[in-house]
Amino acid sequence: MESAYSPISEPSPWWLKGLAIFMGIITLFMVLGTVSAIASPILIDRLLPGDYEEIEPYPVDGSEEEQAEWTENEVFWNELVEYYDEMGGLMEIQGVHSGILVIVGLFSTLVLWRGERDLGIKLVGSWIAINALGGAGLFWMFMRIGVMPDFTMNSQDAEVIDLSFIEPLTLVIGWGQIIICNGFFLAILALVSMKSKPEVLLDDRSNSPVS
Repeated sequence: MESAYSPISEPSPWWLKGLAIFMGIITLFMVLGTVSAIASPILIDRLLPGDYEEIEPYPVDGSEEEQAEWTENEVFWNELVEYYDEMGGLMEIQGVHSGILVIVGLFSTLVLWRGERDLGIKLVGSWIAINALGGAGLFWMFMRIGVMPDFTMNSQDAEVIDLSFIEPLTLVIGWGQIIICNGFFLAILALVSMKSKPEVLLDDRSNSPVS
């Protein structure tokens, strides 16, 4: 069956190829992010002793003041280790998220470079959705863990400076970054989708009776 539309002109293939190059660059950065997210918790676990006595032995023969100071430092250290353990778990999830983006980004790059417009546009749209939803989820988990360890908020030294603005500021910056970045990606996708669409004209001959 013949189509009722006939093409007027073919768009430049470089709209799709340009988007393919853009996705290729973004995917490369995602590869680096994946490696970093997976390697960082491993390095932290190896470099950060879990027991404070590995850093400073307990002063058995020390004065009460020295023992009290050691105990305070141990509490400080345990809170630090606990915080980094939680952050390490979050970074592992981030690594999985980045890995999924790498796979989808790689497929979209190859498909767009081959000029398969419809599938390529859908893949990039899926990439943006995964990036936005995953980024929002990761940021929400990060805020649940905390911008900084609790000992910083509770320490006497920190009370000299008002740190109450840090969490609201982080919220504004974090959500703003997610919205602006993914909005930018959507704008690029919409532009390429519009510019790469072939111009067609309704063919009247398709409505004529066949003799």
